Amino acid sequence: MLYTIGSDIKRAIYSKGFLAGTLSMVVVIALSSLEGIFSSLANSPTLPSGYHALMIINVLTSEPVMLAVPIIASLPFTSAFVDDIQSGFIKQFLPRSGVNSYISGKLIACTLSGGLVISFGIIISYIFSSLVITHMEGPAIEGVIATSYLITLFEKLYIFFFSGVFWSLVGFTLASFTQSRYIAYSSPFIIYYVLVIIYERYLDFFYYLYPKEWLNPTHLWPLGNGGLIIFLLLFAILLSLAFGIFARRKLING
Repeated sequence: MLYTIGSDIKRAIYSKGFLAGTLSMVVVIALSSLEGIFSSLANSPTLPSGYHALMIINVLTSEPVMLAVPIIASLPFTSAFVDDIQSGFIKQFLPRSGVNSYISGKLIACTLSGGLVISFGIIISYIFSSLVITHMEGPAIEGVIATSYLITLFEKLYIFFFSGVFWSLVGFTLASFTQSRYIAYSSPFIIYYVLVIIYERYLDFFYYLYPKEWLNPTHLWPLGNGGLIIFLLLFAILLSLAFGIFARRKLING
């Protein structure tokens, strides 16, 4: 089982989709940051201390970044099960791995790659921001970055990680049901957009199903951000169970 899981994780992390997703996240964050940088420099020759971190925090709440999350999370591994079925690879691999190991490997690889592709993009963006922006900042205020901005950024990081996990499983599960690679990549964005419309036009009191709230919580969740994470994990578990039941029947019955 460990070999199968490790093999699927490598397949997901080393895939072109993972690389493309990580780079896409970096590009979206960078482009969304430009207006703020130019605006700040227009008002002052130097940027405020800690701006390199604060900029990333603020950009993560922007429309382009939030809209990109479900799309990017779908890139690394959501079509893997469909690809295995349609290519015939599964007929050669399944007898060696077993049904349980195969299903577990796919689910673990999907969850990890969906969360990590978003997280890596944020981390790389922060590193670039530190290298490029820091020398344009004013004198540092001792303790501000360590105790405030970085903590906030870390909180954002794990919220975005679990959102990536959820959206990756959405695409993965629906693609498996429909046996369509197009559904793998399009369904997370479509569902995101539909939920946004439903909330903003009809059910503005029901913030639990508002995807933007999952990335930028503005309401009081039970247990704070921990409650939000538990909420996303419950949906992720339901999607995993749905895939597990479907995949088992598909693999056993053909």
